[in-house]
Amino acid sequence: MQITVENAGGCKRIIRAEIPANLVNEKLSEGFREINRQVVFPGFRKGKAPRQVLEKRFGTDVKNDVRQALADDALKQAVEANALKILGQAELVGAVDLNPGAAAVLTLEAEVYPDFEVPEYKGLKVDRPSPKVEDHEIYARQRTEQMSDGKLDPVEGAAKKGHLLRANVRVTHGEEVIFRQNGGLLEVGYAWIAGLKPVNGEKELVGLKAGDSKELTAKLPDDFGRDDLKGKDCNIHIEISEVLTYDGPDLAEFAKAKGKESLAAWGEEAKTALMSQKETDIDRYVEEKVIQQVLEKTNMDLPEKFSTRKAAELVQQEAYRMYRGGVGEEEIRQFLAENKDKGVDEVKNMLKRAFVIDAIARKERVIVTEDEVNREISRIAAAVGRTTEELTAEFQQRGTISGMREEMKTAKVLKLLREKAKYA
Repeated sequence: MQITVENAGGCKRIIRAEIPANLVNEKLSEGFREINRQVVFPGFRKGKAPRQVLEKRFGTDVKNDVRQALADDALKQAVEANALKILGQAELVGAVDLNPGAAAVLTLEAEVYPDFEVPEYKGLKVDRPSPKVEDHEIYARQRTEQMSDGKLDPVEGAAKKGHLLRANVRVTHGEEVIFRQNGGLLEVGYAWIAGLKPVNGEKELVGLKAGDSKELTAKLPDDFGRDDLKGKDCNIHIEISEVLTYDGPDLAEFAKAKGKESLAAWGEEAKTALMSQKETDIDRYVEEKVIQQVLEKTNMDLPEKFSTRKAAELVQQEAYRMYRGGVGEEEIRQFLAENKDKGVDEVKNMLKRAFVIDAIARKERVIVTEDEVNREISRIAAAVGRTTEELTAEFQQRGTISGMREEMKTAKVLKLLREKAKYA
């Protein structure tokens, strides 16, 4: 068998295999002998049916099987001889009929791993913001915990200062939704909404009733997690489902009931927890800044067919992130349904990122073990109140585990980049 490999541009390779007549004869004969051993024909002893009988009954099936076996062998030889890194499955595009005594040519089309140079990724300079906890953040955290004691009673009519609104909140910049919370609580008469301070925010919720909607404007903070949105105008969309009143201990009483030394001491405890979360958020910010520097310096061609398949995998990876973030199962199912046909063009940058991260992972020998995967599934199961076995079975059915493994590998690589970065 003579194998040639043609670079068809980008990641596409054309593999041609010239099959000599004697090899075609040999493989066809083996195929018919195997059929003869397995099948009993009326009037013939097992294994003694004439070749012409076998060809009439199973000729097409045997030729198809032999053609695929030869194609698989050709691909294997091409990979070994040319050190090809095949992505996905090679496709037999030149399907010729195999005839005894005649040579044949098989043509396969395959895509290979992008050939690119990984630029320097250690010691990259990046700014690291200093975390700061605001008073309103401490208050919001305390109020959230306070709501766990006492009860919330519905109120008829318009909301007054001190009431709470059960509402769906969306924060948008242009057409982009940058924050969403369903069924959260808003305090009437308090200036801050969803961590933002709209103009006259302390007055805007007064007088609203169940079923009302409200739109407010605000500015995103200067330390917002995306550089392109820092300080930009945004809209806050509010849909109210209930007006409520809180019946329970006030903040000072709640602090005492929970064994806190004082309301101020509780505030310091909340500040420490918020500071820790902000440090984690800044870590993610730094990691994103570093990987973007690497991506900007990387040139590569992306495989088109593989990109289509990878798009579906990346959707599953995002579903895992949603699980990890505590998003409800119904919302995740809706996300999967809406994104099952997500276009390749929308994920080109994500694919480039995935290939670069994979290349760094191989270079640094970063791996994710089965124990790590199992521990992560157990953690998620505990967080969502399900058994590990049940969630594992669901992840396997949906194909989410591969996305989870990739996300865990990505996290390890990004952490490495952050730890190797230099802060300006």
